[in-house]
Amino acid sequence: MAKIIFIGFDREKDGLYHASIGTPLLRVAKENGIPVNFECQDGECGSCLVKYENIEDKEPTNYIDDKELDKLVELGVLKRKDADQCQQFTVSPPVRLACQTLVKGDVIIKPFYN
Repeated sequence: MAKIIFIGFDREKDGLYHASIGTPLLRVAKENGIPVNFECQDGECGSCLVKYENIEDKEPTNYIDDKELDKLVELGVLKRKDADQCQQFTVSPPVRLACQTLVKGDVIIKPFYN
């Protein structure tokens, strides 16, 4: 089980949650009442941007789909060069779309304010 720590969403709901590796992050948020903004849930709108911070000693392999990386670049929250490095080294960028993110290890998730 991985640890997911939500900070800055809701005082009463923020805290430590557990999920199996491979669980969609948005599902963890919805099941626990964490108010992550989401509209389309398929990576098209970008409404569910979150800050993503790995807290394990070693960065887990985290393949990011081209669609998500392209959306992050389009939204201006990630530079193309950084997106290419994330894909090349299979690591997560510091900003993710919650609807496209799978739990891969222990993380801190915060709201993203642009």
